[in-house]
Amino acid sequence: MKGNTVGSRHYLSDEYLAGFLDGDGSVVATLERYYSKRFPYRVRIKVNFTQHARHEDKLKLMQEALRGPGVVRTNKRKNLAELVIQERSQVKTVLARLVPFLLIKKDQANLALEVLEGMSSNEKHKPSTLSEKAYIRILSLVQKIRSLNSGTGGKREIRVFDPVTTEFLENPRMKTESSDSVRRKPLARTRVKV
Repeated sequence: MKGNTVGSRHYLSDEYLAGFLDGDGSVVATLERYYSKRFPYRVRIKVNFTQHARHEDKLKLMQEALRGPGVVRTNKRKNLAELVIQERSQVKTVLARLVPFLLIKKDQANLALEVLEGMSSNEKHKPSTLSEKAYIRILSLVQKIRSLNSGTGGKREIRVFDPVTTEFLENPRMKTESSDSVRRKPLARTRVKV
């Protein structure tokens, strides 16, 4: 009889990891205010696996079974440890690998893969090549992901631009006497709930 394989990399099949993501994980879409010349928000897709802090070593085994993406963080105050994967190519690889076995979070994962595919033409630290239409579509996919996650979606409306002046609205708290509003091209006459 072979030795116990619990805790070994071989024991952590894609099916097991998908079940863990369904139960104690999340697929999250966030929007960060981003003062670029073209788009007011930066979209981030994250995959999180969460456990009690005493099981941090198990999350490291999962990270190894997934071939090393992300980082394992511990929040001592909340006694939580989590494996956070947020680099686009790593998120795409992990979700593509686990989506066939997901049950609860399958819709979020598929939508996240669509977002990542839509953003694939956009290289990090380079001017955006994303069209305005594609950007609006990505925002609507983000809203769908957030509405599928419990209690996070549809709570606030994001105005892509001011339909009266066709200017992006600057954050009033960030505005100083010396800063003038920047004129930018309008994206589209639409609002996206997020």
